[in-house]
Amino acid sequence: MTSALTRPAGDAGPPHSTPPSTPPTATPRPKSSRATTIICSAAVFMIALEITIISVALPEIEAAFPASSRVTVSWVFTAYNIGVAGLLLLGGWAAERLGRKRIFLLGLAIFGAGSAGSGLAPGIGWLIAARGLQAAGGALLVPSSLALILNAADDEDRDMAVGLWGAMAGLAAAVGPTLGALLVEWAGWRWVFLINLPIVLLAWVAGSRRLDESADSDLDGGVDPVAVPAGAVGVGLLVFAIVAGERAGWLSPVIAASLAVAAALLILFAWRSNHHPRPVFSPELARQRSFAVGAAGTLLFGAAFSGWLVLAPTFLSEVWGYSVLRSGLAISPAPLVMAIVAGPAGKLCARHGHRLVVGIGSLAPVIAVGWWVTMIGDEPGYLVGFLPGAVLFGAGIGVGFPMLTAASMRDVAPDRYAMGAAGNTTLRQVAMALGIALAFAVVGDAGGPELDPFKLSWLLCGLLFIGTSAVMIGGYPEENQPS
Repeated sequence: MTSALTRPAGDAGPPHSTPPSTPPTATPRPKSSRATTIICSAAVFMIALEITIISVALPEIEAAFPASSRVTVSWVFTAYNIGVAGLLLLGGWAAERLGRKRIFLLGLAIFGAGSAGSGLAPGIGWLIAARGLQAAGGALLVPSSLALILNAADDEDRDMAVGLWGAMAGLAAAVGPTLGALLVEWAGWRWVFLINLPIVLLAWVAGSRRLDESADSDLDGGVDPVAVPAGAVGVGLLVFAIVAGERAGWLSPVIAASLAVAAALLILFAWRSNHHPRPVFSPELARQRSFAVGAAGTLLFGAAFSGWLVLAPTFLSEVWGYSVLRSGLAISPAPLVMAIVAGPAGKLCARHGHRLVVGIGSLAPVIAVGWWVTMIGDEPGYLVGFLPGAVLFGAGIGVGFPMLTAASMRDVAPDRYAMGAAGNTTLRQVAMALGIALAFAVVGDAGGPELDPFKLSWLLCGLLFIGTSAVMIGGYPEENQPS
């Protein structure tokens, strides 16, 4: 079929359950797609960084506010994750209706205000509220940034641009703990948040000058007053239940009630999406085969990646006795290889297709898992045991993490870029929460010096990577197949 990435903006395939309307006006290509990619990738790096960089700062934050319980302090981490996941779909809708550049700049301003409020917080309640403000800004930035990149890039460069965008999110997740440890040790926990301010300022100035506006001029209906809160609260409760389930108990009243309400709200959201004339998330996207298969791969791959990532520092410190800083440096080859591979992976996908490249690339982490299970022992053996697997793992993540996003977005019509990005990223947030919960369920919340539970968690990640490969090779449509 003819990819929607090369179709005119209004050719979105079969219409929704409303009469056909005038197609949105095509947006001229921006003068510099490279500048757009750099600006938007820097923003998404910053957003993803805030998910993991905070983990090593929590003990210092707990010491700074001794009157607060550990459960209360944990909401500094949880509020951001839930807020981003819950508001992404609304952020995508707003970007399509109000303008991608406008929402991107607004998201930067809100994220910057939340970062400043977090870094200057006089109390734990203020800090948690400021983290929620950061999350709102991040939920606006993620879908608008990808939509801006897709609109700016030429057809032959689109996969590479999306690869760099996606690699920044994975890179941030991987280097966050190390960077956080350095900032906490050298400057204090407040700089984990304040470090964002110069990045926000530079991105806002550059974005206001170099980004071109684009939007769906046909989206003239009002927001669905039922679907917006249903989707936001439903996704938020789902992520909360996954994150808190291991600690509170999966059968506890709070978790059971959260899952039940989340299921009811998400069913309501799906029903409204199929019946409202201007849905927050178009059901046509969910029925698009390339989007649906790419989303399924994203769920499996994201859970596998986060499950390994969250436990890697714990393994190195608990089993091999590494310090926090040394653990971060030991992991760093994986994200470095990932960043190197992401760009060429986009070129390979443009030449050979997402189905083949992602399907094969997703098996590289499986080989890494096999290496670790076979070669790693109780005694430290970094050069022979850990490093070769880290290089293979990073290469596979560099292919799969960004290219699954590109695969999902391949046939999305240009006037639905932000909506598609929001849907894919929401699923990725859920996948990361699920992967972390599974990892802790296998190893235990506190970790420990025993090696076997970590090997078991690696094998579980390997199975999820195999599942990703099977889904892509078995279900993803070739470029000349109907989606």
